[in-house]
Amino acid sequence: MVHHKVIMQKELSIIQYGLKAMIETSIILSTMIIFSIFMGCFLEALAWVGTVFFIRSLGGGKHARTFLQCYFISVATFVFCMLSIHYFQHQFLLYKIIWGAALLMFVCSLVSLCIRARQEKAEKIGALINSFLLLAYSLLIFRHITNPILLASLLGLTVSQASSFWKGKPNHQCNSNYKISLESKS
Repeated sequence: MVHHKVIMQKELSIIQYGLKAMIETSIILSTMIIFSIFMGCFLEALAWVGTVFFIRSLGGGKHARTFLQCYFISVATFVFCMLSIHYFQHQFLLYKIIWGAALLMFVCSLVSLCIRARQEKAEKIGALINSFLLLAYSLLIFRHITNPILLASLLGLTVSQASSFWKGKPNHQCNSNYKISLESKS
């Protein structure tokens, strides 16, 4: 790409990082889809993955240090959530407990966000969307409207909140890796 002048040499590290991230994400997603097909929970998997992807893309979260750590943590969390949905989808108390956990982590994340002097615009938008989702889930649960897809989405929100809660400080890995690679070349 550099040789054919599609990109400039200084953009190469960004392109390499993006391609690597896309490949790694595709591998994780493919594994999750294969598991969901064998487990017979494809729609629940789509709800879980969609919620996690959407919330994490806005609010960030904790990143593993290596791809293998990310792969095993992501897939293990996914399988645990799908098994929980399969075995406990009719336990109404579980919906309330998971919603409460998501709410608690959301409040803690909001407190952390407010304490920091500088907040990213995406973090503010993510917090607003999380609050709307929590409100929507609470209305559905209050009306005793439950199903496996709702539980999958609620578990996805809770996992995303946990990741955001445990990240501590803002972690925009792409930007920090790019800055580190540029600084090391200078």
